[in-house]
Amino acid sequence: MYFALFAIIVWCFTMVPSVWLETATAEASSGVLRALGLSSSWGVWGERSYLTLWGEVRPVTVQIIRECIAINVFSVMAGLILPLRDGSMPRKAIGIAFSGLLLFLLNFSRIALTVFLTGFDVPPFSWFLTNPTIEVYHYPVSFTYGVIGVALLVLMVDKWILPDLGETLLGVFGLFYRLADHARRVILDRKLR
Repeated sequence: MYFALFAIIVWCFTMVPSVWLETATAEASSGVLRALGLSSSWGVWGERSYLTLWGEVRPVTVQIIRECIAINVFSVMAGLILPLRDGSMPRKAIGIAFSGLLLFLLNFSRIALTVFLTGFDVPPFSWFLTNPTIEVYHYPVSFTYGVIGVALLVLMVDKWILPDLGETLLGVFGLFYRLADHARRVILDRKLR
């Protein structure tokens, strides 16, 4: 039942309009860059949000799309939290709100960092590539933020808000381990016959 509810919740988030969050992310990312004393702007063209940094080496303009705003990660967190058997609804709501806030903070700082690194040709990529593109910096920065940030988020929600989250996830991993172990035994038994 947990898996079914998880899948339904994640699927429901695919229907949520995201233009407002794309715009908020572009504005917040530009605000971070301006707070650091850099020349940055943001805007909306039609239904597309963008962010521009006038860097030391070159200007960088990026379009903020749905995949940039961490709504998919937020849907996974909501899908992990809401179906928990234990934990009151107020604690679940706090866990989801905390997840949303932290993901937003991580996300706009990730975008600002990626744009900054590209606009200023920050090493190590600039040592090996002439004029590295946004993608060169985007993938390692996003991977690092994704793995470390989401791991820390799950640990913080588990430690401070919903201890049931960690227990449930460990139970899910234990279930997969038991299923894999059972399949291995069945295969070995058939080979020995």
